[in-house]
Amino acid sequence: MDIKRFAIKFPLLAFVTFLSCGTVQVYKEPDKPILYSTDKKATTEPSDSLSVVTFNIKEAEKMELAAAELKEFQTTRSIDIYLLQEMDEKGVEAIAKEFNLNYLYFPIVHNKVIQKNIGNAILTKGLIRHPQKLILPHAQWLNHRLRHVTIGEVEIHQKKILVYSVHTETVLMSRKKRMEQVDAIIKHAKLQLPNYQYFLIGGDFNTVFSKDAQQVVEKFKANAFDWSTATAGSTAKAFYGLIKPIHDCVFSKGLNPVSAGKIETSKSSDHYPVFATFRY
Repeated sequence: MDIKRFAIKFPLLAFVTFLSCGTVQVYKEPDKPILYSTDKKATTEPSDSLSVVTFNIKEAEKMELAAAELKEFQTTRSIDIYLLQEMDEKGVEAIAKEFNLNYLYFPIVHNKVIQKNIGNAILTKGLIRHPQKLILPHAQWLNHRLRHVTIGEVEIHQKKILVYSVHTETVLMSRKKRMEQVDAIIKHAKLQLPNYQYFLIGGDFNTVFSKDAQQVVEKFKANAFDWSTATAGSTAKAFYGLIKPIHDCVFSKGLNPVSAGKIETSKSSDHYPVFATFRY
C-alpha cells in the first residue's frame, strides 16, 4: 500500500509505526558524547545565597527567544546555575556565551527527524568538575530511547555542590518504571553523601498526572531532600493546555529554600522556566 494512503487511512497506526522505525540513535556510552567547558572565570567570592533555574526548552527550537526571556529575568535576580533539558550543542553554547557561563552537556539521543542531538545541560557561573552521565533504567518501548541525568560538581561561592540536570520518561512508560528511574537518581545521590554537603537535583520529571508528581515528591522527601519549588505550582502545558502538570521541580539537600516560582510569561517552550533561591 502507498505510504501516504496508509497514513491517511490509519493515522494513529501510522504515527506509532513512524515513532518505532529508528527515529532516534541512542548514545549508550557512559561518558560520551560530551560538550564541556570551564574556560570562564568562576564566581569565587563568598555569598550567603544561591539562585537556580530549571528549564526544558523543547528540542532547543526557540533558543533566541528562550535566551531573551532568561536575560530579561536576569534583571530581577542573578542566576548562578541553569539546569536545561532537551538541549542541543548549539543551544548550550549560545546560552553559555550570552551569559558568560561554564557548561557541561551530555546528549542521550540523536533525533533523526529534526537532525539534532538532544540532552541535558548544566550551565553556571562557577567551575564544573567531575562530569558524569547517569543513564536511567528502562528503554521506551516505541523507539528504545533511553533517558539520563547530567551530573557535575559545581564550585561556586567557595562551596561545592553536586548538581543534577534530570529528564525522565513520559507517560508512554509505566508509572512503576518511571518511578524506578527516580529511585536510580536518589540512589546515586545517596552514594555521594559522604563527599558532599550540598545537592541540587532539578529538571523535567514528566509528571503529567497529580499521582505521578505526588509519588516523585514523596520519594525525595523520604530520603530527606527538600522539594524546593513546591510553591511554583503548575510548570507546563500538556494536551493543548487542558492539563497543567507539575513537570519541572528542584529538590535540594543542605540548602535552605527561600523562594520559588516560574516565568509564566515565557513563550519559548511548552514548559515554564522554574526558579528557586536558597540560603547556604
